[in-house]
Amino acid sequence: MSLMKQPQLGLKILELRQQKGFTQEELVEHCNISVRTIQRIEAGEVTPRIYTIKTILAALDRDLDDLQETYFEKKIKKAFLIEIDENKNVSFLFKQLNLGWIAGILSMILLVFQLIEETTYLTTDSYYFGEIPYVIITILAAIAFALHMRAFVLIGELFKSHFLKTSAIIAIAINTLIALYSIFDLHFLYLKLEAFAVIYSVLFGVVFICIGIGFLKTNHLGQLPKATGIINIVLGFMFITVIMTVVAGPASILVQGLYVAIILRAIETLRRQLS
Repeated sequence: MSLMKQPQLGLKILELRQQKGFTQEELVEHCNISVRTIQRIEAGEVTPRIYTIKTILAALDRDLDDLQETYFEKKIKKAFLIEIDENKNVSFLFKQLNLGWIAGILSMILLVFQLIEETTYLTTDSYYFGEIPYVIITILAAIAFALHMRAFVLIGELFKSHFLKTSAIIAIAINTLIALYSIFDLHFLYLKLEAFAVIYSVLFGVVFICIGIGFLKTNHLGQLPKATGIINIVLGFMFITVIMTVVAGPASILVQGLYVAIILRAIETLRRQLS
């Protein structure tokens, strides 16, 4: 990977200087380069030598990795005709996608414990592990699910599936709201358990259908998203019937395994485009 070209180089150095809180005069004091030279570099009027760049970066506590040209964005834009934030490099995006599939596995595990707690409450009117563990599990599950779905916001952006991107954002919002309410009303004093169950089922049914459609509209990742999309839509309608939630609930946890596989497929596809 090569360094950024002007004027992007100058703009990036300007950004790094401002993040450090330095004026141009303060930067000069730390790197012994004239103010006029700094001004011309930041304005994109001249391309500095590598030694000058290293000196400036050292004064800003940065290194050359911060000025890597986003070759990744160029390749992906050419392959998929999409727009990506050019201020983010390849390592940033891969880190977010890797975080997404790891969070997906954690979400599956936590949802199993959450399902045990909720099923026990439905049958015995008390939580299996207790109220405090239930609250902790619910909070951690909501965070893991949000990080997991965030990967699909990125995938929707990368692979030009805006419906998937929007659906993932909606899924995060709905799941967070339901989690917060279930913590706020542990004993269903404000909303009857039956009413909560219906709202829960219908909302998640809509979410699963929307994400399913989003997967069906996702290209460049083979047939896995298509198959997952169909399964999602079926589960969504099962949730909406409410009575089939007893089957759709556990099945939805297993389906997250397919979500993890899709994220890994996306990472593999992106790496292949860069090779």
